[in-house]
Amino acid sequence: MQKPFPVMAAAGLVALVAFGAPSAASAAGLQDENLIIEIPKGFIVGKQGENGPMIGAEYIPQGETVLSWTRMITVQVFRNIKNGDPNGFAEGVKKGWLSACPGSEVIKIKDGVENGYPFAVWQFTCPNNPQTSKPENMYTKLISGTDALYSVQYAYRLPLTKEMILPTMTYLGNVKVCDTRLADRPCAAAFPQPSTAAP
Repeated sequence: MQKPFPVMAAAGLVALVAFGAPSAASAAGLQDENLIIEIPKGFIVGKQGENGPMIGAEYIPQGETVLSWTRMITVQVFRNIKNGDPNGFAEGVKKGWLSACPGSEVIKIKDGVENGYPFAVWQFTCPNNPQTSKPENMYTKLISGTDALYSVQYAYRLPLTKEMILPTMTYLGNVKVCDTRLADRPCAAAFPQPSTAAP
């Protein structure tokens, strides 16, 4: 069973809640603006905390560490960035990525509006990270909320293959933001379907 969980930006905390079947009933306990994601089965919290206006958590496969991992999901909530530009934020990340890894590439895959929120999905590739001597590839989805900017990254310390792309895009496609205060941004609709496969 995968575990959807809401990140409540206004409350300033990360809450992990296991739901048997995502539904309108699952959304009933939410308040204000929430980031809804799934943590794949077999992933555990490697690190979580708060740094000023940013709260975040890193999830890794069980048996790995935040220093030695093959896959990592990073969730960040920037409470100081309200109604921000997701592409503008990604452009800032792009500069650091390109300077840190020779031969790296950064591509915007798509952007648009989901459940009333602007979003963007970007791909970051690095053939050989100088710090680890391993390839590092990351897909990130950024969502501009009323209360915060939300970032969910799915990273691999593995060579990039075509087989990674579809499940990762499906996973990020199910990352949503909702707001119980706004009828046009419903939380019940933000929960992924139980059949959703994650990488």
